[in-house]
Amino acid sequence: MNVELINPFIQGTKQVLATVCGVDSKMGKVSVKTKPFEDKMNITIGIVGDIKGKVNYAFNLDVALFIASKMMFMEVTALDDISKSAICELANMISGSIATVFSNSGKIIDITPPKLEENYANCEVDKFISIPLEIEPGKIFEIDVWIEE
Repeated sequence: MNVELINPFIQGTKQVLATVCGVDSKMGKVSVKTKPFEDKMNITIGIVGDIKGKVNYAFNLDVALFIASKMMFMEVTALDDISKSAICELANMISGSIATVFSNSGKIIDITPPKLEENYANCEVDKFISIPLEIEPGKIFEIDVWIEE
């Protein structure tokens, strides 16, 4: 996959995590990952337009609680409808930021609404480029990207 298509995902995600959650994320080793993502919470967003594909944000429950706490300005100890909505909105903001980065380089994309799934086993795509971002020691926010070529 063309690295020029992956960089906007990294740039947009790091920017929103810094702005919304106040965290400076560090990128880990990029790899190819195969499904399923059964051990994580997943938010999937479709990509349409000049580029077509999917982006999946995957993270453990402790990361979801950390993000929800940052967004809601209070400690969140369990995921309820409001905290789930908050992390879905973060994925929406990240995807919007990614769309802006692509737009600035002349590629117009649109995104589908976020879909939150726990124990995600029904993904129709076999392989993703996986980009782990460490948002705190031991807390990984993973960006999994599939671009139709």
